[in-house]
Amino acid sequence: MKNAWWKTMIGSFSAAVFCVAICSLTFGAEGKSIEEMEKELNALKAAVLNLTEQIETVKQEKLAAAAATPDTQTREDVEALKNEVSTLKEELRTAAQAEPTIKAEDLTGNVYSEFAKRVKLGAQIRTRAEYANGFYNAIDPMIAGASSTARGPAAGTDAEYVLNQTRLWADGDVNEHLRIFIQLQDARVFGGEGTTVGFTDDSANNRMDIHQGYFDVRNLFDLPLTVRVGRQEIIWGDHRVIGNFVWSNLGRVFDGGRFMWDTDAIHAEVFAVTVDEDGFLNATEDNDGNSDESIYAAMLGFKKLLPGALLELMYIQKNDQDNNVNSATIDGFAVAGDGNVVVHDIGARLDGKVPNFEAIDYTLEAHGQFGDYGDQTHRAWAFAGRVGYTMREMPWTPRFGFEYDFASGDSDVDDSTHETFDNLYPTNHWQGNYGFIDLVGWRNMHDFRANIKVVPTSKLTVQFDYHYFLLDEEEDGWYFASGLLAAGRPAGGFTTNDDNLAQEIDLTISYDLYRNVKLLAGYSFFNSEDWITSAGGGGFEDFDTHWGYIQTTVTF
Repeated sequence: MKNAWWKTMIGSFSAAVFCVAICSLTFGAEGKSIEEMEKELNALKAAVLNLTEQIETVKQEKLAAAAATPDTQTREDVEALKNEVSTLKEELRTAAQAEPTIKAEDLTGNVYSEFAKRVKLGAQIRTRAEYANGFYNAIDPMIAGASSTARGPAAGTDAEYVLNQTRLWADGDVNEHLRIFIQLQDARVFGGEGTTVGFTDDSANNRMDIHQGYFDVRNLFDLPLTVRVGRQEIIWGDHRVIGNFVWSNLGRVFDGGRFMWDTDAIHAEVFAVTVDEDGFLNATEDNDGNSDESIYAAMLGFKKLLPGALLELMYIQKNDQDNNVNSATIDGFAVAGDGNVVVHDIGARLDGKVPNFEAIDYTLEAHGQFGDYGDQTHRAWAFAGRVGYTMREMPWTPRFGFEYDFASGDSDVDDSTHETFDNLYPTNHWQGNYGFIDLVGWRNMHDFRANIKVVPTSKLTVQFDYHYFLLDEEEDGWYFASGLLAAGRPAGGFTTNDDNLAQEIDLTISYDLYRNVKLLAGYSFFNSEDWITSAGGGGFEDFDTHWGYIQTTVTF
């Protein structure tokens, strides 16, 4: 009798251990497929049934033994065993009833659901230390001392600071027709909060916001059409007129809607976005009742029309309804109340390589503008041409490049026609279009550029650039990469007759330390020429500018 009882207990214990092991494996199977977990559930059910059969067998043996030897001890053992069996059967019955409600997706948790497999999570931390002395243009308003115009110029001014940008994003591929993208950004200057202990905060130096948040409706009506709605980055070509201003710690985004048509031969898009929304104001504040700034644009790209080249045709409308503070009043071409700024830009860009001679690459881009600039008629144009030759057979595969950039200026700031090209919404720092130090923008300028780029190793790239800058119209003034005047224009314009602005030398080194860790360092020297040294009445002084930085970007 005792042996049979121990046999039952050992069998029950073994089955229980087996059940616990199966459950532990099941609930810990974070990386297992649903099919594997269903198999384990079936094994658990089989184990429960086997244990029930063992209990019934032992029960029958006990009853038979009790009938054969009806002594008091045996009856007590049988009664105890019957109670034990009843308890176990009740527990097993409860477990059996609960088992069918357990699903594989419940065991794995929502984070491992089928939809979660289509969500990509990512993050990036970018830290950049900068030093500048001389004509320093603080294009990032987060930097202490920066204003809406520029920090400098000021003789002998030193500036050193560390910028930090942190981005977190989730990219959800919901199904073939829907995609959702959300990107958070924290941008700050080290020590710019006043203190890093407690909750003291200066919103100008510490900004956390949704950098991007949009959804895509793809393959609309089963056509190669995507509709994107929300806050988003938009980049056209070489960032010359539409860019994300990625060098800034804050960056540029656009709020609105975008239609994109994409096939093997054609890419087309249309977007309408708002970059400044002030709501409705009364007539004493704004004659038009509002002060919004919006952009309406369309682009048609031909991928195969020309051999080895992409041809893009563009239309952009800048519509600034604030007639009190707009680009015309900031540039000194109008005063508050003179009128709105509406610029129509028609452009074309050709980018490619010479057929059958791919060692030569080229990019050509031209824009013409018309519209209203305050109470003046706007007429302006710009051109950029770049060509390069890569010596693929030589060590370090050097590329030698030459570039010429031009943007019209205004010969008479007091007449009825505004002729200074409007740079619109660019990323002028990208590729060092007009120098990496960002002291010259695509307005009232000539830029002659030569460069060489070498790749000593698969991880290391070194580039050297030389720029020689001239002004198109001496009376107009010198414009920074931010599009703003380097210093206020005297009444009637600058009087110097020399158009030599400056020379610039740039050295840029990039190194891929690891797959997810990139280093970038650079040094620039900006040498003032005759126009700057002879325009002292405009607030300039005769000195040179040094600027250097080192940046680390970690992406995962």
